[in-house]
Amino acid sequence: MRGDRMPQPARAFAASGFWVRRTGLGNASMSRSRFPLTGRRILFLQGPSSSFFGKLALACRALGAEVLRVGVAPGDRLYWPSGCGRYIACRGAADRFAEAFAAIVAEERPTDLVMLGDGRKYHVNAVSVAKAVGGITPWVIEQGYLRPGLISVEAWGTGGRSAIPAAFAATTDTRRDLPASDPAPGSFLRYAAYDVAYHLANVLLCPVFYPRYRHYALDSPWAEWRGWTLKALRARSRARQTGAALARIGAHSGSVFLVPLQLDTDFQLRDHGTGRSQEEELAAVMASFAAHAPAGALLAVKEHPLDNGLRRWDRRAERLARVAGIGDRVAVFTGGRVEALYPKLAGIVTINSTVGLSALLAGVPVKVLGRAIYDLPGLTDPDGLDAFWAAPLRPDPAEAARFRRFLRYDYHVPGAFDGPDAQRGAQALARFIAGERPQ
Repeated sequence: MRGDRMPQPARAFAASGFWVRRTGLGNASMSRSRFPLTGRRILFLQGPSSSFFGKLALACRALGAEVLRVGVAPGDRLYWPSGCGRYIACRGAADRFAEAFAAIVAEERPTDLVMLGDGRKYHVNAVSVAKAVGGITPWVIEQGYLRPGLISVEAWGTGGRSAIPAAFAATTDTRRDLPASDPAPGSFLRYAAYDVAYHLANVLLCPVFYPRYRHYALDSPWAEWRGWTLKALRARSRARQTGAALARIGAHSGSVFLVPLQLDTDFQLRDHGTGRSQEEELAAVMASFAAHAPAGALLAVKEHPLDNGLRRWDRRAERLARVAGIGDRVAVFTGGRVEALYPKLAGIVTINSTVGLSALLAGVPVKVLGRAIYDLPGLTDPDGLDAFWAAPLRPDPAEAARFRRFLRYDYHVPGAFDGPDAQRGAQALARFIAGERPQ
């Protein structure tokens, strides 16, 4: 695609000279380097509840790609303005999406797919079609494994479907340290506004335009909003609870173990967990702690910061602790920065939260119960949970540093899905798809 045939927004990206300044090559080479996605046709599926996919589409077009999007809900159209590329509305039944998508692929012949996560049924079907057809690379993006200020990107899948563990085992330590991402401050209100707009469009317009759309989350948008409203009304009591729990943890003279809870709707939990519910897993952890942890040990349980509050994990955790006979040895809290607790912790027990990764990179022993990309020799404790309480194994510092470099170099780009870093992330991700490393 020539620059003079691009829509005006994409032309602005190309004319900015961003890519040329990075290369410093001669005229012919500069032309090739400015359009490294020429000949590629990139098909977008569902993305973040923000304008990020629109920015990414323009960045890809500025590098020479043809771009289109398949939308299955009004919110997809909301964040795909004119100039990004063609929009194909897929309004059929969710259980017939694979058939419909195969027909679209046969007609459009994309070379790449881009999607947020690989757990939504629409995305599972799209990846299956890509595998069957061949010649198509699905790119799965997520909030970075390494946070903040980074976006993770993997070909074909994440979590239990990720190629990261095998690739890390086969690699040598030739990667260099990259500069810190230096992220712009995030804004929960901005994130919430984008998310509400996306889901409100779906709630109001799906019955008319996409009547057979299937929502991917466990809770409906109305339930989510009700939960967040009630959670906001409890803000003062939650702050008091958190303050008391953190003070207790700070003053505790014995071992402190942490269980970071995850979102029930998270596909890392749903697809790559243990097969049991998070509540069942927490009950099993508490039973093991009661039977095998040192007498003076304390178990801290932290609610996920983006939990909508509907499940009242504070009450559930306290009830489970009483059932396990350790009601006086458990501290439950909902706020605060978990990283501030790392120097105090004897260990972390998690299903597969990214807290486990950040903790082991800080030298904290970690026991993984589900499937996680970082559950590898030298990084996590390989022994059973019962043995972990008495003798938690610390990660090997050199291996942890090597894994961090590997992840950052091969699977992350700087940026964010919203806010000041969104455009930076879109440009970096477009270059990643074009095959450029590192950034």
